[in-house]
Amino acid sequence: MTQQTTFQQIEDPAPRRSRGPGKPFPSITFEEAIFLPKSILEHGVTGEIQRLTLLGELHISPSSSKTRNLISGSYRYGLTEGSYNSPSLSVTEAGRIVVDFDYSSPGMQTKGFELAIGQFDPFRLIYEKLKDNRLREGQVLHDELRRSGVSEGDCSHAAEIFTANLRFLGLVRDVAGSEYVKSIDQVVEVSSTIPDNDRQELRVNDTSLESVNPVEGNGQIAKPNNRPALHIDIQVHIDPTSSAEQIDQIFASMAKHLYGYES
Repeated sequence: MTQQTTFQQIEDPAPRRSRGPGKPFPSITFEEAIFLPKSILEHGVTGEIQRLTLLGELHISPSSSKTRNLISGSYRYGLTEGSYNSPSLSVTEAGRIVVDFDYSSPGMQTKGFELAIGQFDPFRLIYEKLKDNRLREGQVLHDELRRSGVSEGDCSHAAEIFTANLRFLGLVRDVAGSEYVKSIDQVVEVSSTIPDNDRQELRVNDTSLESVNPVEGNGQIAKPNNRPALHIDIQVHIDPTSSAEQIDQIFASMAKHLYGYES
């Protein structure tokens, strides 16, 4: 998954509703936070750069709330070191990894989940309740977040961050018009059955096992190793009452019989 988020695309921070303890979740999405370590590595030399120098290179205001939110959010995810008034900012080991995430790699899928969901108690607790089930929205999701330690005034913002992180990590699947939360364990298990040299040819985070062979200029799929290319379109109709486990079994079977990947 290519990171193309720009500073202008990062949402303005939600207004502070009260003083008191910090929120138990980051104020920006995981995808937005990746913008900072990526920028440090692009403009710095050794993964560290003077804060004002970086902000000058990016043409963004050091005093804006969006800038403070970006730096604080990236720090909360563990991607960078340094606060919004520190002399310098540096990229952590995790930050270096996520800049070039290989989202089809089981190790990277697990790492991404831990950084974006697992390390925040409210997100982890509600994910455990929702995995393999339909994604809840609105007041139901707000109520669950409040039970997980999020203040009433922050529930809406937390819900936005949580669902955005799930989608970015490919943990939401559309089934017959309804969205289901995928189990990270099942995603990793399916991904681990794919040989490394074939991994990029399969989008394991999609709802279908779709070949992503390079496309030639004429719109035809390129022929690897000079062999003829065969293009097959398959439509799968799934009963809306099917469980998430049954759905995963269907796609695991497709991976085995269409691509030869043994579970």
